[in-house]
Amino acid sequence: MSYNNNQIDNEFYINTSDILFSSKIEDLEINVENWDGHPVFFSNKDNPFFQFDIFAASFYLISRYEEYLLHLKDDFGRFDPSSSIAFKNRFLNKPIIDFWIERFKSKLLEFYPDFNFKKHSYKLMTCLEVPCAFDFKGKGVVRTIGGFLRDFLRLDIYRIYRRIPVLLNVKKDPLDNYSSWIDLNKNNGLETMVFFLIANFSRYDRNLSFYSKSFIEKIKDVSDFCEVSLLSSYSSLKNEALLKLETNKLQSIIHRSIKKIRQNLLKIDFPVTYRNFARFGFKHDYSLQYYDMPGFRASTTNPFYFFDLENEVETKLLIHPVCATDRVLKIYKKPILARQALEEITRYVKEINGEMILALNNSINSDYSTNYKWKKMFNKFFKSYGKN
Repeated sequence: MSYNNNQIDNEFYINTSDILFSSKIEDLEINVENWDGHPVFFSNKDNPFFQFDIFAASFYLISRYEEYLLHLKDDFGRFDPSSSIAFKNRFLNKPIIDFWIERFKSKLLEFYPDFNFKKHSYKLMTCLEVPCAFDFKGKGVVRTIGGFLRDFLRLDIYRIYRRIPVLLNVKKDPLDNYSSWIDLNKNNGLETMVFFLIANFSRYDRNLSFYSKSFIEKIKDVSDFCEVSLLSSYSSLKNEALLKLETNKLQSIIHRSIKKIRQNLLKIDFPVTYRNFARFGFKHDYSLQYYDMPGFRASTTNPFYFFDLENEVETKLLIHPVCATDRVLKIYKKPILARQALEEITRYVKEINGEMILALNNSINSDYSTNYKWKKMFNKFFKSYGKN
């Protein structure tokens, strides 16, 4: 096999594209075409074996090349998915790189039938992100009084009714649902982890105080039954000292090193965010997704190492793509429509035997009546697509 613009002998070959041989990051003209039932680009129809440069196309998508260019951003400065090549060409919900790889393997086997490829199997995993551990409990005098006043002014009798028994320790906090979450995953054969926000209270990081006894006890309790990692704060995005402080605080609670991370509010800025994570020593990231659309931001469902395109350096930070969250799926308004969208993605992932990760907010497992249908939908989905 060769990677060349011309066949050397009688070997299987792929035509090259300039992108892999250039040190520049520039706005490229991308023409997406259909080949063998899949959208492709960097095409060469004269090649009788494989009519596009799978290496260059995969690199463009998986490196997030387009996010290094000028692009639309939302109010938080996040990359707008409507600017992506995947959205514009309707393959955002399909891990197209993995489908290309399957086609590539089948073509190679036609030439080299003795090749042995490592076999993979479909896997569903979950993450629970906890931006606020409790709804009413452990918030201190000022925030508790403020909460009462807000409920009173809004005439929200239901929240007042729920708040008082919790503060009197008569009932559990509505968000104190961690044991049921762990049991749900265990009963369906799913691997899960919980990401806690450990940060100073701010506009975008509205968690409990690190010094809250009930908060610390809850983190310790959860860490006894499943893996606990860091939900890094919005405030720590450009403050490495703050990120270090949050990491050290969580490590001091669970007495284990933290190597996995997820970014609060999914504020990912290529390459700065991942460059900081890698430099700080994190080994696994679970932040790569779009905030307002389900699908695959890097067009793959399988983990890959972050490549710093500006510095042309491969790092040791392994990125695990997340395909959806409960908040993203609520754009469909109704749980049944969200379930259909989720099942479409699942079919694609199962077809290529990939790793599928869902990240849910801890509020999804609460017992609030407004949450009932969504909670029921996810429970049924886990039962249908888990191992049991």
